[in-house]
Amino acid sequence: MPRRLPLESTNITTADSVYSKLRMLLLTGALQPGQKLTLRALAEQFGTSVMPIRDAVRRISAEGGLQTLANRTIRVSAPSAEQFAELIRIRCALEGLATEMAARLHTPSELLKLRHHVNRFEVEGHKYRPNPTLLARVNRDLHFGVYRAARMPQLLHMIESLWVQVGPAISSTLRHATRGIKQWESFAHHAKLIDSLTRRDAIRARQAVVADIRDTGQFILRSGALDLLGTSAGEWPKSGARRQHRL
Repeated sequence: MPRRLPLESTNITTADSVYSKLRMLLLTGALQPGQKLTLRALAEQFGTSVMPIRDAVRRISAEGGLQTLANRTIRVSAPSAEQFAELIRIRCALEGLATEMAARLHTPSELLKLRHHVNRFEVEGHKYRPNPTLLARVNRDLHFGVYRAARMPQLLHMIESLWVQVGPAISSTLRHATRGIKQWESFAHHAKLIDSLTRRDAIRARQAVVADIRDTGQFILRSGALDLLGTSAGEWPKSGARRQHRL
């Protein structure tokens, strides 16, 4: 029996609340690429009627996060390697811009929170058995903490839409990654990001985020795992079957 997610009592409509919550499940990688959903099951999980679920699915499908199949089954999008590479290039442009603005506009309290996220990532990542789910969450909190500091709500919404499309794929492939977490380039990129934000060096901060996005994207593309998303769950390519896609 799925856990019910109670809707908050706020001024926003039920449809908007369902949209935000379902979108967050995709953005955080809580749903798997290719995973099939139904309106009835989602309505039961969110404790609401089918109508706001249908509206949320329609809106998120327009963003590329969900697909509605011929039999009305809903499926989490699973980007091809070519689509993923394109999304990474777009992310570099938009998230780089947000970081550049954040370097100029962030407050001391925001910088303190970003330092906290980087420290948590560092500590967890160097454990003997790091928790990949926790690392993914802390990494997301760090990135979006930076992007919110840019004070550009429309740009933030665009970035969220990109993460809605790539979040499930990134979470799924990294969960099966063979590369040691301790060798991730992200540690160095995060350190450079914090140092650049502290100095309010907008160009260097942008470079750090872009490098972080590109390195993670290149790793996922080299793994070849995207070619199997949404097909045979649990089957991952052997090293001899890897393909590399240029970003």
